[in-house]
Amino acid sequence: MSTRTGASITVAIGVLALSLVAITPAISWAAEPVKEEKKAKQPAQVRTNALAPKATAPKLTTAETAGKASPCSGEAPTLDKLTPDEGKAGDKVTITGTNFGEAACLRGVSFGPGHPAQFHQTNDSITTTVPSGGKKGLVLLSVTTASGENSRPFLLK
Repeated sequence: MSTRTGASITVAIGVLALSLVAITPAISWAAEPVKEEKKAKQPAQVRTNALAPKATAPKLTTAETAGKASPCSGEAPTLDKLTPDEGKAGDKVTITGTNFGEAACLRGVSFGPGHPAQFHQTNDSITTTVPSGGKKGLVLLSVTTASGENSRPFLLK
């Protein structure tokens, strides 16, 4: 059925017996029905975890295909300045920086976890409004793009 090189544990749950094997380079485990006198034995279900072959990225072979790279790939955004760097719900904030990418690449702006904000993007800046419902105090204003995320501290009054 399976080969094991480490310790194993077998647990019976209902009509199935599960066998767990210690992690080894080639891991195998099996789930078999419990043997009952009146039922016919069914074939075992075996799953083997082996290293999958690595997928290779398509090669860019011509100048035509090389120029069609995704506009959303690149470096994570850099936040240079928040104007102002403090405010209350409803206040407008301007974020200046680089690597914001195209408008479709900008995933979001948030004032702390779970507090997304509405925003408008230009080439080198983002204008946003402080959302309501956030905890007062120092939060991280985060800008997330398809290439990564960056944050700056913001004082929420």
